[in-house]
Amino acid sequence: MEMQQRKNGKRAVLSQTAYHQIARILEELLSRSQARLALFADMSGYPVVHRGDADTLDLAALTALAAGDFAATAEMSRLIGQDTRFRFLYHEGASRGIYLCAVGTDYFLMVVFDKTVALGIIRVLSHYAVEKISHYIQELKRGSEQTHQFLDFEFRDLLARQLDRTLRPK
Repeated sequence: MEMQQRKNGKRAVLSQTAYHQIARILEELLSRSQARLALFADMSGYPVVHRGDADTLDLAALTALAAGDFAATAEMSRLIGQDTRFRFLYHEGASRGIYLCAVGTDYFLMVVFDKTVALGIIRVLSHYAVEKISHYIQELKRGSEQTHQFLDFEFRDLLARQLDRTLRPK
């Protein structure tokens, strides 16, 4: 599974364990809310994990449009003097609704549900799922930072030893 990192523009590869953990959170959201689809994507519009009824949907187009929705509303937020972008977006249709939740600054959760499902249930359960995913992503980032620090130290140490050997007078 790949997830976009914003700071350096590179894609980070997450383990199967991470993918399955997020998928479990989405499955729990679906089973408790009776929504049709739960989808986790990055803010560039790349779909990462989804659960539910997506057979007839173009997920790439749907997530790209949702990412554009966040970008547009971020600008609206700025124009009205908000310091931060809107975290939750809701679109109500005749038979279905879409609820979007920012997950940190880099990701979002999309929930597609029938009009027969109460918006309040979707909101509460989506917020709970966002908290769980956010917490999990923070744990992954902390682990990644520790690994990078270790690798940076190891690389510097190995490089210094190699330079000492190479540049040492014979």
